[in-house]
Amino acid sequence: MKPVLGAAIAAVIAITALGGQAFAQSVNGENAGGQPAGAATNALAARQAQAAALAKLQAHGEELFNQRCKSCHLPPVEHAPSRSELAAQFPNVIADALKTGKMQAMAAGLSDTDIGAIASWVTGQAPDAKFDLAGEAKNACSADAKFNPAGPSWNGWSPDKQNTRVAASTTINAANTPKLAVKWAFAYQGGRYGQPTVVGNRVFVTSSSGQVYALDKQTGCVAWGYKARGSVRVTVSVGKNPKAASGWAAYFGDMGRNQVAVDANSGQELWHVVIDTGGRGILTGAPALWGDTLYVPLSSFEEGVAGLAAYECCKQRGAVAAIDTATGKIKWKSYAIPTAPAPFKKNAAGTQMYGPAGAAIWSSPTIDPKRGVLYVATGDSYTDVEEHYSDAVEAMDLKTGKIRWAHQMTELDHFLVGCPQQKPGVNCPTPNGPDFDFGSAPILKHMPSAKGQKGGKDMLFAGQKSGQVYGLNPDDGKILWQTRIGKGSALGGVEWGMAADNDNLYVGIADRGMPTLSALRLADGALIWRHRAPEPAKCSFEGRCGNGYSGPPSLANGVLFGVNQDGHVRAFEAKTGKPLWDYDTAGRKYETVNGVKNQRGGNLDATGMTFAGSMAFLMAGFNGASGSSGPDNVLLAFSVDGK
Repeated sequence: MKPVLGAAIAAVIAITALGGQAFAQSVNGENAGGQPAGAATNALAARQAQAAALAKLQAHGEELFNQRCKSCHLPPVEHAPSRSELAAQFPNVIADALKTGKMQAMAAGLSDTDIGAIASWVTGQAPDAKFDLAGEAKNACSADAKFNPAGPSWNGWSPDKQNTRVAASTTINAANTPKLAVKWAFAYQGGRYGQPTVVGNRVFVTSSSGQVYALDKQTGCVAWGYKARGSVRVTVSVGKNPKAASGWAAYFGDMGRNQVAVDANSGQELWHVVIDTGGRGILTGAPALWGDTLYVPLSSFEEGVAGLAAYECCKQRGAVAAIDTATGKIKWKSYAIPTAPAPFKKNAAGTQMYGPAGAAIWSSPTIDPKRGVLYVATGDSYTDVEEHYSDAVEAMDLKTGKIRWAHQMTELDHFLVGCPQQKPGVNCPTPNGPDFDFGSAPILKHMPSAKGQKGGKDMLFAGQKSGQVYGLNPDDGKILWQTRIGKGSALGGVEWGMAADNDNLYVGIADRGMPTLSALRLADGALIWRHRAPEPAKCSFEGRCGNGYSGPPSLANGVLFGVNQDGHVRAFEAKTGKPLWDYDTAGRKYETVNGVKNQRGGNLDATGMTFAGSMAFLMAGFNGASGSSGPDNVLLAFSVDGK
């Protein structure tokens, strides 16, 4: 890297600090404040130097982008965002992705200056340009505002440990759902994946910018903000903690595999622990709390190494770590694939290849105290080494982590991003699999007994990106029924979740050409009703427009709320599928409580609507792989008539 480019970044940042001052100079040598001509000349020179430094920096960034990134983004392939979607981000978001996120592999060997150059060229902005957080300080809660855990809540991925996604305490129902309106909105950079958690008088949200917030439920004022060590995409879980001054802690993890506990009242860190030393591991699923133990799932971004000839593909495995909530000490750690990766061949460049690898755990574990196990669903395999734990549902012992049983649904799904048939990367499996991960958490339900009979049975439900939905015996993983309700694809089928009441399983399908929200009978998987998203998709935001039901549905007093990539949240009568409400989050602008004017909504994906008491919460503006609406996001707080 040439030292002059490091100086160029410094110059751009330093001169940018002059803000609009230079633009206020008049052409006749005097400015509005009556300053002398010399000041105007100096300001003009500063502007010219800034432009020259930025142009040089961005030219280097373009060169690096063409070398490292162009093949996946121009045009976009598979999961990759388009060039225009990248341009809608802030530079720090691009830089974070290259340093600690999904694109680490592509940035191997690059300096911070190189990465800053790429981020600046992609976004067309100075490398230090960021989302304006100034409004948050102006919206701080009063100093005497304290966290009160009492009252209605939606804690974590689901209010219950069985991941049914049924609101436990809300007054929102079929009669008042059509009257829901935005009570307040909070703008923040990179909400993306963090579903709102509501406990008592606080709402907790995370962001890919690394900011974690605790907001007042009624007003949206900021109780505290915490800057994580990396991007955060998990949903917060809250629980009692004897080491916290308030007696309660908020738990979340980041993309650097750091699991953190902070005081739920103050945001003060209690402990942090690194879950895994593998360079491609990440934390994505909400941690599950049971007793004094936090169960943290480990996922991976190792799928993106197809074209790296010098990379020893692949060594990352999904896992669950059981952590003592008081101390942060890891009690046990169990890998989804129990066999450790070992050398098995060399790639065309002579680099040693390893396997088995993969089986990332993207979603929150499901707790079954009755059997003393937790259930997880796993992702695909990364190598040609055969194993039987990817694309599977597994049961792990709550006390030891030992795998009680595992049922693989799709064999030989060895998959890496960047393996087109016409020009596969050097590490590509042969053949490259269909990428039929399980991205959604399993759901455990106790089935009511048949009329005239005693007792009932438990069933476990899982939905796959293949478009297949399964009813399983939780004792051994045996398939009791299976129903195909979608064609499936790498970004289709069942993506991020399902919901279940005592009668039906509610499943969103993200398939292009057949995006649906369906109700399946719990007992046998029979189709009860199906809603098809409007086609063609019409989005009230810029960027990639889809209409898949990719995000997880939620249930509140017999009303099913489905979130769609077109930016709409739609409500239906759960038993019949009758439409009740349709709200376009991007169809209007919001004046946010933290001072952002004309804030837009956008794509809905990855997280669903959450409910507590008389209010509901939704993050709008997801800008991940399946859609983008810009660099910022908005948390919408709904109530009846907005009151």
